[in-house]
Amino acid sequence: MAAMHLEDNVVNRQLRPDEPKYKLWHSAGLMLTYWCSSRCACCYVFSGPEAGHGETEMSIDFAAECWRELSRLAGPRAKIHLTGGEPFGDFDRLEQILQRGCEENPGTLEKIETNAYWCDGENSTRDILGRLKAAGLTKLQISTDIYHQEYVPMERVRLCARLAEEILGRENVQIRWQDFFADPVLVGQISEADKRKAFQDTLQKRGERLLGRAAVELAGLFPLRPYRDFAEINCAKNMIASQHVHIDGGGHVFPGTCIGIIISNLLVPKRLRLDELWRNFDYRQHRIMARLAEAGPCGLLDEAIKRGYRPLPGYAGKCHLCFDIRRFLYQTGDYGNELGPGICYGHMENN
Repeated sequence: MAAMHLEDNVVNRQLRPDEPKYKLWHSAGLMLTYWCSSRCACCYVFSGPEAGHGETEMSIDFAAECWRELSRLAGPRAKIHLTGGEPFGDFDRLEQILQRGCEENPGTLEKIETNAYWCDGENSTRDILGRLKAAGLTKLQISTDIYHQEYVPMERVRLCARLAEEILGRENVQIRWQDFFADPVLVGQISEADKRKAFQDTLQKRGERLLGRAAVELAGLFPLRPYRDFAEINCAKNMIASQHVHIDGGGHVFPGTCIGIIISNLLVPKRLRLDELWRNFDYRQHRIMARLAEAGPCGLLDEAIKRGYRPLPGYAGKCHLCFDIRRFLYQTGDYGNELGPGICYGHMENN
């Protein structure tokens, strides 16, 4: 299937040849649920056992439609990964989505992500992995780090990795992160002070996206800087040049990994195809994306301050600054089409 061209986008048709174009989406993460067995401090939304229900759960039909529409948009470059939350929370749905997507769009599956919480026995784990392989699974990514292992026993991760390598092949199992897998640091039974120190040590080696729960629980472990330090940094790469989107079960389409910024909704007020959305989307008309592309998070400050936002004494980085401002603007209720859903900002009653 042939892909669309850059000139098919409404913005790109108006630009000079030398001006940067709004990139074509060729990769999408389908967020099957916001539910998760864990409440990891690194979560870029606010997933947990109490999250995810109703309209935020991705239906089989909607997942299949998004998968097919990305293939129409990106052609042979199209790649899908299945994620959450924790996509194994509803295994039957996961299996059916995988089977339909792979049958209708061969070669487009990138991977499925999991924290391996469900690997509580050799026979059941082998059965689940075998069924997924039969349905089309080629690559499994297993999340393992100091945050996930606060909730998921390490032996389940090791069991999942061992059997996945046996069933899928070692080259088709991605351990995130391999250094932690080889030498884990477990914080489940230690004091809060010791856990904080362990998190700080980890963050010195590898940073995290400071969105969602991570912005609340981890930002204070970094050196903090005044917002003026980020005044010269824009987000054009994330808003314009990203070739990746995430889509949740409620139909919200997010740019790249900037979960909580809504490009549009594919389901409300009426069904909209993903390829049609890209063709007709003008980021310059989006109040959040336009300002971020031009001036970064500081571009949102004037409007937020007018509405009563008070800058924090310091921020851990531009993503922390952006999230804190966006959470405030979301709470004003005036950005319902551009910021949300509630689960991205810690509002469980509106997720």
